[in-house]
Amino acid sequence: MNNPGHGPTLARKILLSISSASIGFLTVLSILVHYANEKLEYDLLERQIADELTTLSARLAQNPHAKLPQSAYLSVYLHSRHAPAELPSSLSSLPSGVHHDISIGGRDYHVVISEDNDDVIYLQYDITEIEQSENLLTTILLMSWVVMITLVLILARGLSRSLADPVARLSQEVSQLNPSQRGVQLSQQFSDDEVGRIAAAFDLYLRRMDEYVEKQNAFTAMASHELRSPMTIVQTSADLIDYQHNDTATAQQVAKIRRATRGMSDMIDALLQITRDQGSAQDITTIELRALVDEVVEWLQSDLRLKQIKVINAVDATTTIDANRTLVMVVCTNLVKNAIRHGTENDIRIEWTAPTLSIINDGFDIEPEEFEHLFDFAFRGQGSQGYGIGLYVSKLICDHQSWALELTPIPGGGTRASVSFN
Repeated sequence: MNNPGHGPTLARKILLSISSASIGFLTVLSILVHYANEKLEYDLLERQIADELTTLSARLAQNPHAKLPQSAYLSVYLHSRHAPAELPSSLSSLPSGVHHDISIGGRDYHVVISEDNDDVIYLQYDITEIEQSENLLTTILLMSWVVMITLVLILARGLSRSLADPVARLSQEVSQLNPSQRGVQLSQQFSDDEVGRIAAAFDLYLRRMDEYVEKQNAFTAMASHELRSPMTIVQTSADLIDYQHNDTATAQQVAKIRRATRGMSDMIDALLQITRDQGSAQDITTIELRALVDEVVEWLQSDLRLKQIKVINAVDATTTIDANRTLVMVVCTNLVKNAIRHGTENDIRIEWTAPTLSIINDGFDIEPEEFEHLFDFAFRGQGSQGYGIGLYVSKLICDHQSWALELTPIPGGGTRASVSFN
């Protein structure tokens, strides 16, 4: 059975549970049977000896010289001032009371020593055969315990496999699901039991996901067409205006239109790539990072002048990275725009320490409770004038490209936005 995780399999857990419970139950049962047998043996022996002692005391009270009972199992000795008895050495050293399982001459005895006025009565009962029967019972219990545990382990192993195999197969089927596959059905492979109902629930979820993906693909296809067409019209119109009106004021406005349409086109390309999960090695190019940062700063010049903020590009001119240029452009633009939007007259500094690009704003502080929500969709911090989308889109792009995006507070004031390009 395949085990995709590192912990014990379900079959092993079931086997251990059944085995542990069975071993515990059989052990307790064997101990109880052994204890009950010993207790019954001891009680019966005590009752028999007590009856013998009562009868003997009554007989001696009537006739002090009465004959003492003797049999193959019972030996009685009487020691008194009038008739001192010759006691076996094994009995003479014992104090008054009950002595169980005394070994004498290779046999086992139950001895009771009772004082009756000036007389001391010794009853010695041979329990050798009883002890042998008890030992035989103990051996039978031990052998039965071993046999039963073996049978339980065999049955538990088969039961655990029969219970866990469908779950393991379902787990394997789910782990092998390909996001690009549509119309996958799992419940047909399982019987109509709990596992089958779980598989049916997966089927329902997969059908809903198929419908969602289909709608998303249709939306992205329509969005791609409906958004690109206006961008093309705007770009063409800007070129026509620039051609017809060759003056400085018009050129500046046309340049703004071109930058805006190029930025919008980059954003559309980035969003389509991450929503369609597109992108290939052909999209990777060698990027001169300082030149890209300069382009971002140039595009955002109007915002910088409005907030009276200066951007210091400290990236070395020789710095290059291999990445999707459109996606890098969108992320850098969003982070710089975010720093401008929330900044004051303090400068923004852009640094490179391989493999991390950092945008540092000394005048922008984020409340500690806001950090965990900065990349949430439509989240806006205190005093924010944005829509809460720029950081969210940047995080989507970075996650899609396996880049690490972080916003951290700077001791003494300010915020550092860092992108690590793996």
